Amino acid sequence: MFKNNPKNLLELTKTDTEKWLNSFDTILTDCDGVLWHEGIAIDGVPEAIALLKARGKQIYFVTNNGIKTRRDIWQTATSIGYDIPETRIIAPIHAIVEYLQARNFRKKVYIIGAEAIRQELTEAGIESFGPGPDILQGKLSDYIAQQVAAQSTDEVGAVIVGFDEHITFPKMLKASNFLGSNAACLFMTTNTDAVHRYPEFRIPGTGALLSALETTVGRKALQFGKPNPGICEELIKSGRLVAERTLMIGDVCKVDILFGHNCGFQTLLVGTGHNSEYELDEVLQTPGENQRYYVPDFFIPSLGNLTELIS
Repeated sequence: MFKNNPKNLLELTKTDTEKWLNSFDTILTDCDGVLWHEGIAIDGVPEAIALLKARGKQIYFVTNNGIKTRRDIWQTATSIGYDIPETRIIAPIHAIVEYLQARNFRKKVYIIGAEAIRQELTEAGIESFGPGPDILQGKLSDYIAQQVAAQSTDEVGAVIVGFDEHITFPKMLKASNFLGSNAACLFMTTNTDAVHRYPEFRIPGTGALLSALETTVGRKALQFGKPNPGICEELIKSGRLVAERTLMIGDVCKVDILFGHNCGFQTLLVGTGHNSEYELDEVLQTPGENQRYYVPDFFIPSLGNLTELIS
């Protein structure tokens, strides 16, 4: 049996709207495409978040952004009108650092990804290398002898894969060597987003790079972004949120909505993402075994429309 179309919040009666608002205590919301676009707040959304907070809702921002530190994301949020503590932002780079610190990690980390990953690792006292251009010079056989074979695989205890605009064959070669030569080497990723801004145009995402590396080394990376429910495990275990009393808001069905369902949350899709409504139509029109996990419980054109329902 396939899930029905999501309920449009703007079509609910006032009584049903109040019932819905009273059905959750905690909100987790995606950032880009829901709260802002390229660092600019979406009209009316800061006000909507403020109204939800005034109703006593606990708010967390949860992002798959793997090219900015948690501090960077927090600074963006506060600079455009969102009142949220840095500790209420769930971000993959920070989660990876916490994971390594909890294991008293003392080796080097090889990064396929952004400088922000190295920055957070450095602040935590963890040595790393890899961000930036790494271009093949001369013959591949010479490069392997000079650059790859010269690097001790024992020194590298983890490989992190994030979005990398400088991705090259040498980077993939180094990562596969570290992982393939040492079964104890941790393999981690900021997220598994395969493509960005579809359908206007396609930018290969972290998941596209990761897939090639996973195929090469024959194992899966630990995921520190949505839709992995593990990123909320501590919040649930500690009692800071109750799954059945939590709402997940997002703009991507196969990431945000899937994450919400994986965690046992209610789900709300907004239409302000680059492909939100297109993807929802696609999901509804192509039923399959996993369709019910991608279809949200509710839909609203913009989170800013909530001001009409709450005020």
